[in-house]
Amino acid sequence: MFKSLYSGVSGLAANLTNLDVIGNNIANSNTTGFKSGRVTFNEMLTQTIKSASRPVAGGLGGSNPQQIGLGTSVGSIDTNFAQGNFQTTGKNTDLAIQGSGFFVLSDGQSRVYTRAGIFGLDSENVMVNPSTGLRVQGVMADATGNIGTGPMTDIFIDPGLVVPAAPSTKVSLMGNLDSASDAKGTVMESPAFLVAAAGADLLTEMSGETAGSLGLTVGDSISINGRVNGTEIGSTSVDVVEGMTLDDMLAAVQTALSNAGVNMALTVGADGAITAMPSTDTVDGFSLTVNGKTQFNTNLGFPSSLVPGTGGSSNQLRSFAESTDLLSAMFDANGTSLNLNNGDTTLDISGSIGGVQGDSTMMAINAATTLGELAMEIQYNLNVDSQPVEVNEMGQIVVRGEVGTSTAIGDISIGESGVINSALDTAFDFLQTQQATDQKTFSMATSIFDSLGNEHTVSFSFDKVPGQNEWIWQANMEGAETILSGGSGRMRFSDTGSVSAFTFDDGSSNLSIQPQPNGTEGASNLTLDVDFGEIGALTGLTQFEGTGNLKSIADGYGTGSLVDFNIDQSGMITGIFSNDTAQAIARIGMASFANADGLTRDANNTYRRSGNSGQAIEVFAGEGNGISLVPGALETSNVDLAKEFTNLVVAQRAFQANSRVITTADQVMQELVNLVR
Repeated sequence: MFKSLYSGVSGLAANLTNLDVIGNNIANSNTTGFKSGRVTFNEMLTQTIKSASRPVAGGLGGSNPQQIGLGTSVGSIDTNFAQGNFQTTGKNTDLAIQGSGFFVLSDGQSRVYTRAGIFGLDSENVMVNPSTGLRVQGVMADATGNIGTGPMTDIFIDPGLVVPAAPSTKVSLMGNLDSASDAKGTVMESPAFLVAAAGADLLTEMSGETAGSLGLTVGDSISINGRVNGTEIGSTSVDVVEGMTLDDMLAAVQTALSNAGVNMALTVGADGAITAMPSTDTVDGFSLTVNGKTQFNTNLGFPSSLVPGTGGSSNQLRSFAESTDLLSAMFDANGTSLNLNNGDTTLDISGSIGGVQGDSTMMAINAATTLGELAMEIQYNLNVDSQPVEVNEMGQIVVRGEVGTSTAIGDISIGESGVINSALDTAFDFLQTQQATDQKTFSMATSIFDSLGNEHTVSFSFDKVPGQNEWIWQANMEGAETILSGGSGRMRFSDTGSVSAFTFDDGSSNLSIQPQPNGTEGASNLTLDVDFGEIGALTGLTQFEGTGNLKSIADGYGTGSLVDFNIDQSGMITGIFSNDTAQAIARIGMASFANADGLTRDANNTYRRSGNSGQAIEVFAGEGNGISLVPGALETSNVDLAKEFTNLVVAQRAFQANSRVITTADQVMQELVNLVR
């Protein structure tokens, strides 16, 4: 009877402890980094009423023991270190731990450990937990930003931290230098000039008496049309082949006619017209045609009836003029005569140079004056010395002026002095095909720093050697600095646009600069390696046609003061400085334990080492140990409220049931007492 009473009492005590743990879990469901607990139970001592007996050979079998339990007790109260969820805060000093591990905090005397990464800076710029003042432990970097291997200490973010200046040692040149940056002269072309066609002229370059080119191309098929004594000549044609002359075409047509039984002579006259003369039979409707070539078909038609002994002619054909052709026999691009065949006259030649209208040149011409002589007179008038004015293969007068905008040519005018000759107005209407430009200079500049952190500007200029893949480069300083050596040189490019050579005029291998004026003390001299790219590779500087974005970048920096800091996933605290550099300040330390369940809970959501937790193993996050940090976030409590409420109901019912055991035992004892009434 007393046994059941005592069992009920032990059940009450054990389940009351369970209720306490569950209540604590629920209370800390919003505590940052909190790890929930759980209670396990063990059966207490048992009383043996009868011991077990083993079987007797040939007799009774064995019997089981008879035992009565004496209640329950709390076996353990364990901590559940399962990962909690993350809550983003946006504060750069808030940290959440992914994986196992603990932050290390110190009160100056002893250390505690926590999963709650709620940190900030105190008035002395030490990183602390702002609610407790416990200082975050880690390893401080040295003056150069290197994290050592010493013991963990308080993390101090010095607001007066300064990064010393680093002198520049290298300047890199990048971008494209325009291969077409040579100075250029004006190029102007007149319309084509034509003369009466001759038999040796190319058929594909021929024009008609009016309206320009015949439009023939290689592969065209020339049909031969007509009737002899009322009978069609038949399906006869000649194909235009490469290099075919007018004589070649006429010979081929005569052969085709002969094969068709028609004897007819075709000849080219001095005026460029083709005469067709049948030998014996009258030919009606004779013509040469090409499908789709209206200009050819119009000019290669003949009188409706060609009679032997009389024949007939086509329109006059024109071909491109040459420099030796006479002006008096010249036609414009449409085949219209220049009307310079009326005897001696004078041409008025003028033009502008560098935007200034020049003096006129009066050129007397006669029946023997050639187109080439006119081109020469134009050259004299426009002061062109380097390249002659010429007549090209298309019968055009081509003027190539001197290079540079100061000698740019424009407004070329040629007219007949004292005579209104409208044919010349359009015949000499020059078209500019290339504009005069000056030599382009390319430049780039960058900042460099001396040993005292002073900033200087060095610029590089590039001028192309005309007509070559070579450039002259020059380094210049914007202030009172002095270039001691290596300030100029040359560089060459291959025909693929890559650098093939880079040299210094004085034989140096780098650029040496004195940062201050002569006679003034200051920083040490600067020695800069000039990185122009890899020889033979399209890195650094290149030379292609087209403008590129040239830029130069130098290393080094001036003195910088701390303006901000951030923390990465490995716990590295990196300072951001006013000179746009970044340097490590410290690294937040972490601790791991062989048996984290053996840690002792302490106040303020912290833990202390116990005899069963093992020593704290000092580590850093992100070193292959499964620990990483999430900056700007906090780990939430891992309490599962649904589970805790369920456990709460179970513990409550267990407590009630044990109380019923005590009540029942009390009633039985009361009945026992009532037996002696």
